Amino acid sequence: MLTGTIAGSYFALRYAGGWSDSDTGSLSATIASVADEGTLLTSGGAYSMGFAYQSLSVFIISLTGLHVTQLQFQVYPLIAGMVIVLAFAMYRALTGSAVAGALATLLLLLQPDFLFVVFRGSHEKVTWLGAMLATYLLARSFRAVRQPGRLASYVGLFYLAAFTLIASNAFFGSSFIVAAFVGLAAGLFLGYLSERRPPPGAAGLPVGRLTYVVASALVLWYLMVFYLYPAATRFLYDLRTTVDRAGAVTAGLEQRFDVAGSVGQGWVSRTAYLGVTSPTWVLAVVSFLVWVALALRMLRRRRLLEAPPQLLLWLLYGGFGMQLAVGLFLARFGGAVANLQVRLFPAVMLMACALVAVAIHAGWRRWTTRFKRSLLTIVLLAFALWAGIAAPLKMTNEASISTLWNFWTPFEEHAVWWADDHATQASIWLGPSPIRIAGRARAAEFGGRTGNDVDSTVVEPQTRDLVISDAERELARRIAVPLPDVRHENRVYDNGGTQMYHKRARTPFQY
Repeated sequence: MLTGTIAGSYFALRYAGGWSDSDTGSLSATIASVADEGTLLTSGGAYSMGFAYQSLSVFIISLTGLHVTQLQFQVYPLIAGMVIVLAFAMYRALTGSAVAGALATLLLLLQPDFLFVVFRGSHEKVTWLGAMLATYLLARSFRAVRQPGRLASYVGLFYLAAFTLIASNAFFGSSFIVAAFVGLAAGLFLGYLSERRPPPGAAGLPVGRLTYVVASALVLWYLMVFYLYPAATRFLYDLRTTVDRAGAVTAGLEQRFDVAGSVGQGWVSRTAYLGVTSPTWVLAVVSFLVWVALALRMLRRRRLLEAPPQLLLWLLYGGFGMQLAVGLFLARFGGAVANLQVRLFPAVMLMACALVAVAIHAGWRRWTTRFKRSLLTIVLLAFALWAGIAAPLKMTNEASISTLWNFWTPFEEHAVWWADDHATQASIWLGPSPIRIAGRARAAEFGGRTGNDVDSTVVEPQTRDLVISDAERELARRIAVPLPDVRHENRVYDNGGTQMYHKRARTPFQY
């Protein structure tokens, strides 16, 4: 937990607390609206995928008196490290070993994609908390198959954790259900190929139990989406849009989304990108090889893995991996699923860390000679050092190697609040990116007192005020996006690093 807290502190303090991203900004605005109006379906628009995160946040705000920006940008990154404690419990239950569980937890702490989504002000910290807790309880229930009382408590708590996951985000809830379903199908297929009959007491094996898990979780998902929180039905509309766009791209009516091109635009140096992401790819490749090796062993021996929790790990990895493959395919069509593979990748890596830890632990126990153990130790230390440097850089989108900046400067912060104080009922343009200034301004309830509205990316026709900084000019140059021409507009504010311009009146009805 201490290591997780240190990582969260670095994330929050990397830019002196002045970090932001679009999801954090929009969810912060949603939390503020829920707190002000006392309802989940606010007038400003509800978060369409779930309600658990904003409900928990409002509860904490009411209990502590914190402002939403303090909670989102300062407190949450620090306490999110406690998720690591649950990760260790889950890994120990899946692997059946405290040593392998600790190693898997260490590998997870070196995964920047997972740490980023947990530390930022998004629903994913609650989502992954629910996913880890559900997996832990499911694994524990397989070990308690001969203890009815304990089994009943584990099963009841599992469905509570599954509901938390679904209520946090309907998409991730459905992803967990699909992973369990795919695991069930794979397990049934391997069981069909087996020539041996299952031994007595095989009802505790994940393959049979996953049937009830999938059916019950589907009922919970249906109740949450269609009855408890109908706003989550947008998930189904996104799927329909994806199908329509896929048909249009296939028919040649629209262009495919260039996934590789987004990397070239986002990173100044491809070498730097490979340097900070290579540890993740190494772990992903090794985990896939371990998964394939276990599959071949089960086929060769014609029986499933003897330990039910490890079989559950193998099945869930395959389920999430299949979804990642589908996400990579759908990403070519853009639209709502353009970043689907990014959302699913942390789920795969969550299980990948456990698979690799099991393989390393087994190798350590099998290799009894000092030379082999020393060699394995050197390799692990080198990997940990490499990933330990790369993970913080990737997690915070280091400005020197990435153009997808997620910070704002003190000059920009002062200019934003000056604009909000000196304009009313105005649309104010805050840069070509919704991540930086616009995202942080939305999170801090920009326009809450004055009725001002945030504009970003393309300047809307009604927008007459524009905030442009030196940092925005540098960002626009790097990503090759033109800034609005303000050479002939009125400069009404300048603090040396950021200026605000008010468009000249073009008609007698403008001011």
